[in-house]
Amino acid sequence: MCRRAKHDKFRAFQGNSGVKMKRQLLCATWLLFAGALIGEPAFAGCSEAATERSAREAAFAEQVSARTPTYLEDFGVPGGAVVVIEDGRVILARGFGVANLATATAVGPETLFNIGSTSKSVAAWGAMHLVGEGKLSLDEPVDARLKRWHLPPSPHPVSGVTLRRLLSHTAGLSVSGYRGWGPDDLIPTLEQSLSGQANGAGAVVLEAAPGSRWSYSGGGYTLMQLLVEETAGKPFADHMRDAVLRPLGMDDSSFALTADVLGRAARAYDELGEETPTPRFAELAAAGMYATVGDMACYALASIGDPRSGAVLKPGMLDLMTAPAPATNGRWGLGYSIQAAGEGFPDGVARVGHDGGNRGWQSFFWVSRFQRDGLIVLTNGSNGWNVSNQLVADWMEWKTGKRLSIPRSIAATILGPLHEGGVSAAIARYEALKTQETRPNYIFNPGELNRLGYSLLRKGRVQDAIALWELNAREYPDDWNVHDSLGDGYAAAGPDFASKAMASFRRSLALNPANSHAREMIPRIERGESISL
Repeated sequence: MCRRAKHDKFRAFQGNSGVKMKRQLLCATWLLFAGALIGEPAFAGCSEAATERSAREAAFAEQVSARTPTYLEDFGVPGGAVVVIEDGRVILARGFGVANLATATAVGPETLFNIGSTSKSVAAWGAMHLVGEGKLSLDEPVDARLKRWHLPPSPHPVSGVTLRRLLSHTAGLSVSGYRGWGPDDLIPTLEQSLSGQANGAGAVVLEAAPGSRWSYSGGGYTLMQLLVEETAGKPFADHMRDAVLRPLGMDDSSFALTADVLGRAARAYDELGEETPTPRFAELAAAGMYATVGDMACYALASIGDPRSGAVLKPGMLDLMTAPAPATNGRWGLGYSIQAAGEGFPDGVARVGHDGGNRGWQSFFWVSRFQRDGLIVLTNGSNGWNVSNQLVADWMEWKTGKRLSIPRSIAATILGPLHEGGVSAAIARYEALKTQETRPNYIFNPGELNRLGYSLLRKGRVQDAIALWELNAREYPDDWNVHDSLGDGYAAAGPDFASKAMASFRRSLALNPANSHAREMIPRIERGESISL
């Protein structure tokens, strides 16, 4: 298994900056920001249309504003932004914490966050806009329309790869997600990425019969990006700006990582709470969008179905996008994940949305078109999903009167001891919390220490990473990925640990003979290569 797949996980379930109105009216008549909480008036141009929040709504907005800074601190996340929608109105949209630890710059209304795979949901609007214009069809073969790149030959029918299937992850394509590139790397072209120059993600190939099953594919969205570019006759980011973002009032958001966007974006922080280079992508539709909290409020309202959505989508299209697509077992539409009534959120309300995560970023986006409510959380930290989880618990308690019991990440919980007392203190804290009484309050699984170990390895703290992974191997002796990670640690430690690296990779292969990463590493170690991970 390639390293990218190990730490690019998608998981679902301080502050002083309020959000102001864009000067343009755009989605303004639908936005009500918490002026009473932040000491600012409602957005200019929309105050006459805004409805006063009820006392109950105001109390919840105050609670979120009071608790969010604590959640950020608890999980080592510098900053974030939260949107709460009720009855088709935004009752809270504001930033918390800092966008940049070095400068102590507060998260503000113009702070941009990378939203990871939530980009796919917005990107789907760009494709559907072209469908509405009659320039694309949902069910015609995609490959026949392409000029710059084509799917390689496959035992499965390439003609079955359609736009509907790309958007619903049922096209049978490979590549679940992308690791991205560093600031000094040369970003490949879209065609190069599709052909396999994707920093370990692999080439996009047809690996299953189209329409036969659901399998999450960022590669499918990259192919969709190419289709949109060729059909629109312009770069994908330009098409999204002109056809989707501007019409929805999302003027500050962008799929293009320009110098201006980088200047307004928050800094990204890893599982250790330390700054990490924000990943850069050729695969913009899959993972590359940057958005402000106000723009995400606009997108949420459009997803609910406010009138401005008609500036992008033809009538009935949003219904189609948020309804289950064929072969998805009712779980996915076109660009949206679906939580059915009674199966997802504990208040029994059906919702649609998408979570996202890149290194240093996490996003949570869910709305109900029927209930006309929603919660959006953006954070500039890899541990941000813990913040989202706690805010979901608060939201559902407000909705139902019952508190969700959501366990906390054990990796995030031992960060404090790790920083203050080193890896031995972190391990001691881990051991103390795994008692029968305490264990249910925390997430104990192989991935927790696995991700934290890679963060340490990237910082050059090889022995600390090994110590955590040795603990993980004792805890989960039959998990092939745990032994594969430990092998990476030993390999990075140098020749003195070569025999241990070999043993770990062989153990991983015994547990999972399909582990190509271990199979590649063993001969490299045997040849005495210097391993840099």
